[in-house]
Amino acid sequence: MDEFSCKGFNTNSFLKYFGGINKGRPNEEGIKNAEAFASELKAYLS
Repeated sequence: MDEFSCKGFNTNSFLKYFGGINKGRPNEEGIKNAEAFASELKAYLS
């Protein structure tokens, strides 16, 4: 079919000592992209 990804807040492993990476993620743009992807996938499967 297809796949979707977006950056997310990450505090795994040693990153927790630095406060993590990608703070504020997923943001508004990431959410909109996920919604658009889901809509397109739903239309494709219908």
